[in-house]
Amino acid sequence: MKTLFGLTLVALLALGAASVASQKDAAKPQPAPTATPADAEVIRAQKPAYPLETCIVSGHKLDDKAIDFVVDGRLVRLCCADCKSGAEKDKAAWIAKVDAAVIAAQKPTYPLQTCPISGEKLGAKGEPFEVVQGTKLVRLCCKGCKPAFDKDVAASMAKVDKAWIEAQLPKYPLEVCPVSDEKLGGMGEPVNVLYGTKLVRLCCSGCKKTLEKDGPAIVAKIEAARKN
Repeated sequence: MKTLFGLTLVALLALGAASVASQKDAAKPQPAPTATPADAEVIRAQKPAYPLETCIVSGHKLDDKAIDFVVDGRLVRLCCADCKSGAEKDKAAWIAKVDAAVIAAQKPTYPLQTCPISGEKLGAKGEPFEVVQGTKLVRLCCKGCKPAFDKDVAASMAKVDKAWIEAQLPKYPLEVCPVSDEKLGGMGEPVNVLYGTKLVRLCCSGCKKTLEKDGPAIVAKIEAARKN
């Protein structure tokens, strides 16, 4: 009887220790999700125009510890890895929130007055149909243009990007490359690129890698020059 009692006690103690260990593991911060090469490309393309400054799940302000997480080909930014399960649980709701923020941020200065599919003036067929591609807004004259947009997304996005560049060129504030400080035109025709929806003029294509790496600081430099 004593032996049986002892074995039972040992088993209960082991079970309790396992339970405590499990609780401790659950309380530990979860590791950041590892981005696949495909996810890394989504992050690179969508992060520059990402519109939210708070975590999509917790609502906490995003800081330098924020996590870039890809859900069904779309970027959602999290304050920490613990929010990953929440982002996966209700994907449609979080993506809808990002879409709404993209539309609110870009609609006031959207550069095209016509549909990139039909060429019709926006508003001629009623309220334009709004599509968010990654983290960029595209406005179509009607829902009927959506299948053609889906068939050749790149062509429509090229038109929108070109319009963003042309809209900002006349009042671009810098005469030097914000990466190298070389005078624009000193190394041939300047290279006009977008960081998100912001125009950045570079002295040469070799500065593109630095823009990808230090985009926010470079855009801030341009905005400071614009204010001055």
